Amino acid sequence: MSTHYLKPIVFIFILTLIAIRCTPEEDFKTPPLLIEEPIINGTVMDLEALLGILAQEIEKEGENAKASFTDTNNYSIGYVVSSDKGGNFFKELILQNAAVNPTAGIRVLIDNAPLFTSYEFGRKVFIKLDGLSIGIENGVPTLGVLDGNTIAAIPSFSVNEVINRSSEVFAITPLETTIDNFTDRLLNLYVKVNNIQFNKNIVQENNAFTFAAEPNDKFDGERIIESCETGRTTILSTSTFSDFRGLTLPNQQGSFTGILTKNFLGNAYNLALNDPDGLVFDIENRCDPEVLTCTSTTEEKNVLFEEGFTGLKIKDLEEKGWININLTKGDLDYDIATFSENEYVQITGFRSKEPLYEIWLLSPEIDMSTTTDEVLNFDLQAGFDNGNILQVFVSNDFTDDINTATWTLLDAQIPRGPINAFGDFSPAGPINLSCVEGSMRIGFKYVGGDPRATTRYHIDNIKIKSN
Repeated sequence: MSTHYLKPIVFIFILTLIAIRCTPEEDFKTPPLLIEEPIINGTVMDLEALLGILAQEIEKEGENAKASFTDTNNYSIGYVVSSDKGGNFFKELILQNAAVNPTAGIRVLIDNAPLFTSYEFGRKVFIKLDGLSIGIENGVPTLGVLDGNTIAAIPSFSVNEVINRSSEVFAITPLETTIDNFTDRLLNLYVKVNNIQFNKNIVQENNAFTFAAEPNDKFDGERIIESCETGRTTILSTSTFSDFRGLTLPNQQGSFTGILTKNFLGNAYNLALNDPDGLVFDIENRCDPEVLTCTSTTEEKNVLFEEGFTGLKIKDLEEKGWININLTKGDLDYDIATFSENEYVQITGFRSKEPLYEIWLLSPEIDMSTTTDEVLNFDLQAGFDNGNILQVFVSNDFTDDINTATWTLLDAQIPRGPINAFGDFSPAGPINLSCVEGSMRIGFKYVGGDPRATTRYHIDNIKIKSN
């Protein structure tokens, strides 16, 4: 090509470059997506009414009943309070019926991901109910399509027809509540729980648990949270697929903001975060229970209670009134073992493959109404120590639920054992119980998780003397 033809081309190219450089950058941005308010030709019912229809079906047909919507022109309305951006929710939306002071919430199963790009936090949506069903799945009210007698996900190809986005996005005000006040009416709501902390055994210095990245966390990491006001506990559940699964649990106290739900089995309340910003643990001082302080100068003479575990099996203990219970629903519990002709109670989470456990061994009820100056003694041995994870409590109002009883921490001397061997038995007392009134139980509480916190303990020679 001759230079005669190149000159005009070069000149045009230069002009084009100048024009591009002089054009504001904003002119090349994608214009914002405008969402038109959907036209709803039908009856719009509140989520509370939807749950009322389900409650009627359950009352007639039983807990597995479902309510289905066919050949209707009904809609429901909700506000998105979940987000799958952090990976802690997957193929589901959590909706509640108001941005402030909600009274009903529902989980909507959707065979599509991610959802936060279309249904962001606070987005108001209308759900066309035609062809959908509602029932209780995993313990929570769930909306989707009926598959046999199970609520399944709405197919991805029909999502846009079923879920209509409003043009409005609202600021969501969390509903403040407490662990003690959890009820099914609060399920699927965006809640705030203040004055809480993680159990101290899972946030020990240099050995704190992660949210959901422990070796035995299979699908969810479950971590014990306790109320600083009442000591009542619940579980924070985090998906092992979440972006923040590897973060370390904070050891301060503070607040949780997120969704109240239930575990996979539907038999226990769980808290679930949208992202780790929902935990604001900014109060440095923990609220661990105060130790019981009783004073007495009298020397005790009589044996009020004694147990040496000689010739017994764990079933024999239970027949004598002892209670052996795993509150986290696993198989690990206390057992009786023998070494060098000495029998004792033992507990260890080693190789249990349970990522979190809270196990209690309760003594029989001991009547202290006619005695004075009571003192508790027992011997403890620790071994293969990777955390001080045993505590000893007393309660005089236990009936049949550990979580509703009042437990006071005892000043037991818990020994630290060697890392790869057993220590020696050592006395954990004397512990003065003279200010405990009425009938009481002693509770040995073991909280940890395999493999991070599995210290082995042997308990022997329990004796209470009095006057």
